Amino acid sequence: MNLNKEIFNFSHENVPEQVVALSNRLTGPLPGLIAQIKAAPPYRPTSFKMSELESARKAAVLWLMYPTQEGEIEGVLIERAEYDGVHSKQVGMPGGEMELSDTDYIDTALRECREELGIAVHRKNVLGALSPLYIPPSNFYVMPYVAWLHTRPVWSPDEREVSNVLGCKMSYISDPETWKSYEVKGLQVPGFLLESRLVWGATAMMIAELMECWKLPDTFAE
Repeated sequence: MNLNKEIFNFSHENVPEQVVALSNRLTGPLPGLIAQIKAAPPYRPTSFKMSELESARKAAVLWLMYPTQEGEIEGVLIERAEYDGVHSKQVGMPGGEMELSDTDYIDTALRECREELGIAVHRKNVLGALSPLYIPPSNFYVMPYVAWLHTRPVWSPDEREVSNVLGCKMSYISDPETWKSYEVKGLQVPGFLLESRLVWGATAMMIAELMECWKLPDTFAE
């Protein structure tokens, strides 16, 4: 079930066919938990009490894509700076907690991308949304959005929040051979390596659903 209620005005003009197809899929039924759980740590519950979700902190993230010089399609992840928190030094999508000045989740995702990467992404660049995800360790209820820029941005990361900007090719993360099992805190968790950094947990779960939506129409499972 697609939980996205927003109306998107993304223009398909001069956009690669795969990106147009992804935009179309995001308007229909989403794979949701079925896809997310494939990349979930083994200790993660598959359901949560309503009281947990109602008291969760609202947040949004952005999977921002653009063309590379080689003609491939790439998304961006960031390695977070070291800080006193559960997500310190982890790799994730640009994003963060909703602020009072944000009108909705999309505002949050775009504002956080601007603050963390120095990139202005507008609503017209947003293709759609993936399924929301609850992150128990930090008590965040996260809305992931997907956006497209026609040219590769020039990053200007905020060093207080971002220690590294990591390009992530769609061809790489859509390859099943990329995904393996890694030891984290004494347990084996699904994920993949990006420039020797492990992508796992909530970010891997969101990317797992993204990859289901990225499949060609004749193999996409509704």
